[in-house]
Amino acid sequence: MEQELLLATSNVKAYYDHANNWLYLDWHGEITLNSVRSNCLQLARCFLIRRYKRILNDNTNVAKVTPEVAPWLANEFLPHLRLLGIEYVAWICSPDMHIQNDTEIALEKLTSPVVALFDDMATAYEWLSIAKFQSPVMLNSPQSFTQIMTALKERISSLGGTA
Repeated sequence: MEQELLLATSNVKAYYDHANNWLYLDWHGEITLNSVRSNCLQLARCFLIRRYKRILNDNTNVAKVTPEVAPWLANEFLPHLRLLGIEYVAWICSPDMHIQNDTEIALEKLTSPVVALFDDMATAYEWLSIAKFQSPVMLNSPQSFTQIMTALKERISSLGGTA
């Protein structure tokens, strides 16, 4: 499996998986609201490089997550992924039961992109390889790619980064 490293921060490494044409995110360590905001801002820049429809999000090595992280992801970051064409996220949960519970609660009302939670890499990988379900929200995307990219650049700039 050929993977190209796109980003390496203190909490996440992002790789482009050439064989599967998806983004692989390897999260690790202690995740706080400030660190996840900063890391997600940097991840957003990866979407300016290439379009992805799928993300394999690995939290296996996450040791701790502050309680406000999962709601922020569910309300502020993940819904914007739909605008970029992300259809599916296979989310491999941290082995920590408290982190799993917080993640499940935060994601239960998210309608798009489709996020499925897994306990292991093999099952997540298999599901992401064959997933075909589309959320009704994703079926009605009137925005052009140019409009979406312009909106993303504006959002990144408003969060304190430059696109």
